[in-house]
Amino acid sequence: MQIKIKPSVFIHKKHKVHTEPVDLSWVAGLLRGVQDGRSLQSAAEIMEMSYRTLWNRLKAAEKELDCRLLMSVKGHGSTLTEAAKTLLAIVDEVEKEFSEVSKEQEKRLQLHLENLNNDDHKKWLLCASNDPILEDSAQGINAFELRTMGSGQALERLLSGDADLAGFHVPDDDSISAVRKRLSAEGIQAYPVMRRSQGLIVAKGNPLGIKQLKDLARPEIRFINRQRGAGTRLMLDKLLDAHGLAAQKIKGYQREEFTHSAIATAILAGTADVGVGLKSVAIEYGLNFIPLGDETYFLAMSPSLIKRSAVSELIRKIRGHAHSRAGYEEVKLRKKQVNK
Repeated sequence: MQIKIKPSVFIHKKHKVHTEPVDLSWVAGLLRGVQDGRSLQSAAEIMEMSYRTLWNRLKAAEKELDCRLLMSVKGHGSTLTEAAKTLLAIVDEVEKEFSEVSKEQEKRLQLHLENLNNDDHKKWLLCASNDPILEDSAQGINAFELRTMGSGQALERLLSGDADLAGFHVPDDDSISAVRKRLSAEGIQAYPVMRRSQGLIVAKGNPLGIKQLKDLARPEIRFINRQRGAGTRLMLDKLLDAHGLAAQKIKGYQREEFTHSAIATAILAGTADVGVGLKSVAIEYGLNFIPLGDETYFLAMSPSLIKRSAVSELIRKIRGHAHSRAGYEEVKLRKKQVNK
């Protein structure tokens, strides 16, 4: 990209507020062309306007300047009048003086325009399924606006163009294959960033002796669920189907919370006995945890976006936290994972 600043010299007509000013820079350009032997017809073609439009603009300039600029010479087309030569010399001098002054301004403007694409000027919307590590990692990186929602909703926002990145998790390989296929059709890739353990969160000491999924159907057990569209809710529903458990037999299945921390808080407060959530959250709240399985958390985005330094920093921080926090495992980005 190269910036070039050129002056425009106008005559503003006094007391004529509804008329266009005369562009002397344009007039000078026309006069230069005629001086170099160009016909008015060829000048009109170069300026991408009709001959009539060019002629009318020339006559408007002559009227405002109160002098003729061109005269016809038989056999030689148009030639410049003395007034036109004087006008052209004046405009050329002004443009030359301005060009010397404008060089520094050109450099400054070019630098500003090039910096528009720097990460410091970007604010990307990251719609993501709830995860403590993601929230911790996004803090301090001004390039992101994080909005927490279910995995399904986050992906829909991304696919509809209402988000720049989506954080999501799915319960099995079949699910991620289907998601990847849909994303790929829109030119979007899903990048694995961490593995995490999900399971049943129960009160400290597990006083009700909850050991497995089928215990959720016990009549005395009060369950608390995640909201519709959450990846954790999808995982639970798949497990219930696999074990032949009907959702309507689970007391509290319709009671919903939107984060893992909200699930843990309800159990800690004694308003629920069990919920599905992250091992790391159970540990943080001092609760017991019965594992149900591990899953992969992904960030989906345009392939060009992952090259941005802010995105690289976010992924680096996520993997760093996952490496050191209980209930998580770091996932290295491998080409076969990206293009799977």
